[in-house]
Amino acid sequence: MASTQVAGGEATRRRLRPDKREAILRAAGEIFDIEGYERTSIDAVAAKSGVSKPTIYNHFGSKEQLFRDHVAFTAQVINARTSAAVHEIDPDCVQWREVLRHAALQLAECQRSDCSISLNRQLHAAVGRDPEVYQYVLDNAAGPILAMLADKFARLGETGRLDVADPDLTARQFLALISAELPEMSRLGTVAIDDESFTRAVDAGYETFLRAFASRPP
Repeated sequence: MASTQVAGGEATRRRLRPDKREAILRAAGEIFDIEGYERTSIDAVAAKSGVSKPTIYNHFGSKEQLFRDHVAFTAQVINARTSAAVHEIDPDCVQWREVLRHAALQLAECQRSDCSISLNRQLHAAVGRDPEVYQYVLDNAAGPILAMLADKFARLGETGRLDVADPDLTARQFLALISAELPEMSRLGTVAIDDESFTRAVDAGYETFLRAFASRPP
């Protein structure tokens, strides 16, 4: 069923104070997670965030856009924890392997947080209804992290530490390897992974990455 929407779509979206917008998005996230998309009402989001229903429609336009902005905002919050670790990767550092391993652990850690598990659950449920939502989140949140990581791998390739033909592909393969075991270990986010098992799984993926990409002496 189509979402109720104010006339004019994007043209009618009005600016909100950042704190008020964040309050709405956080309230929406809690309700979407508990009730699911279909059962979530704008009335409930308005009541929980302390704003009026017209305020939400005037800014977001529809429940669909509210959901998109919520998942993008949540992904950005999660990624804020990882961007610092990615920034610390120094291709010229003698201990670059240890720094890259630290980044791997931080990136994978985000995937077992309650916030990330909730977001993934909502995204999996939403893709069938709104196929563009994944790309929307990728463009607004995951994309910047991938771009930063690709830049680091490009520089590691330039310094001769890694054999990197395609930095973007290398970044995606790095993320895939360090998180490969986590969905099964966590039963798709329904079971907690103890720290020792988590570190062992991420390290296994990281070592596989190094065996594939670390430069070898001629």
